Amino acid sequence: MATSTKLAPDSCGAYYGCLPNTFERVSDVPAIAVDNSSGASAGRLYIAFYNWTGTFMSVRVVSSLDGGATWSPQRAVAPSTDTRDQFFPWVNVDSNGLVAVTFLDRRSDPNNLRYEAWVGISKDGLTYKNIKLSTAPSNPNNDGFGGGFMGDYTGNVWNGGSILASWMDTRSGVSQDEVGGVAIH
Repeated sequence: MATSTKLAPDSCGAYYGCLPNTFERVSDVPAIAVDNSSGASAGRLYIAFYNWTGTFMSVRVVSSLDGGATWSPQRAVAPSTDTRDQFFPWVNVDSNGLVAVTFLDRRSDPNNLRYEAWVGISKDGLTYKNIKLSTAPSNPNNDGFGGGFMGDYTGNVWNGGSILASWMDTRSGVSQDEVGGVAIH
């Protein structure tokens, strides 16, 4: 087993947890990536997911250098000062072994409701530099489905030296995907 996690409390009738302060279900579908580079971490497996801490959802990563026989401890992607909900992570590794974990994060909202898209970038899979991707916050209640379904997935892909990400952006009041990118190299 790679790791164990706790799901967010179920306050909305979804058997796998709900986004706190909303009626949005929040799945915890782990995203998996492999380092296919020729660098020091070649072959390393990465799994990104969220873990309920008892007070907030925290995006975490575990990794394995031996094909999944053993796994690292959970590593937080957001800084330790970020104690608001982080959710819907996705992980990918570029051709040089650079790890990108994209996720939605409520760190800028003192009410822990509105979220923004972020990326954590790591050269070693242990520590992550966070960069904000979105240009405006989104309200999960403006999902286009009456505040009950904003989607289940985000995603990302490397394109040369840039990470491109997709997420649910509701700044217009209707659920929609937005693609953003940031040059890393």
